Amino acid sequence: EGSRDQVGSQYSYCYSIDEDLRTYDEAMQSRDAAFWKEAVDDEIGSIMENNTWVIFDLPPGCKPLGCKWIFKRKMKVDGIIDKFKAQLVIQGFRQKEGIDYFDTYAPVARITIIRLLLALAAIHNIVIHQMDVKTTFLNVDLDEEVYMKQPEGFIMPGNEHKVCKLVKSLYKLKQTPKQWHQKFDDVVLSSGFHLNQSDKYVYSKFDSSGKGVIICLYVDDMLIFGTGQNQVDKTKFLSSRFSMKDMGEADVILGIKIKRENKGIVIT
Repeated sequence: EGSRDQVGSQYSYCYSIDEDLRTYDEAMQSRDAAFWKEAVDDEIGSIMENNTWVIFDLPPGCKPLGCKWIFKRKMKVDGIIDKFKAQLVIQGFRQKEGIDYFDTYAPVARITIIRLLLALAAIHNIVIHQMDVKTTFLNVDLDEEVYMKQPEGFIMPGNEHKVCKLVKSLYKLKQTPKQWHQKFDDVVLSSGFHLNQSDKYVYSKFDSSGKGVIICLYVDDMLIFGTGQNQVDKTKFLSSRFSMKDMGEADVILGIKIKRENKGIVIT
């Protein structure tokens, strides 16, 4: 106890801060290289599975955009490392509006709506499950012609001079959020869901008896509120349309811990 100066003069402290890595080479030479290699291979695997690009000769007069690897340690609520995540991002900041992209906006569910839905779930004893859309933006088809340099660590031998012509969207492309929202919208609305008019990322589907579900999406985090487990399970058909991870009962959403108790739901 005491002021900071008094305490500081009595004890020496050691702070250990693990910063996220900045380059591909740093990751491959770090003590966690095996984990980062697995994360990179996983990301490239998803990209190839989605047929995100084709190797192409760069047309005359075109400039390819660069790309880089982003490395991040995903933490659990208690600070333990949950997973090592590698993401390939394109240099979207070099895109020119009206040539490389047009609309960029995309709605996300408001935090107040999420809190409201949690309150309704507590009152009506509604089942809440959570799903995570894996490689969200890789699900999106691309309309514009975009060329990109081959990613570090995965340059094709014999084709070093060629570039990647994007067929699907990639992280950090300006138009990606808009196109992801459009694709998700089309799939959900064609399955009989109704769009909430005050929040464009909330969808609902109820039958005449009052049984049904509400879907709330925040980019790639999805909450499913169902009047029963059966209704929630039916909604998980979405995993056949997008690459998704079923996380079971809702636990943490946007940094909010959700805990069911006898008297309702506690959020912290």
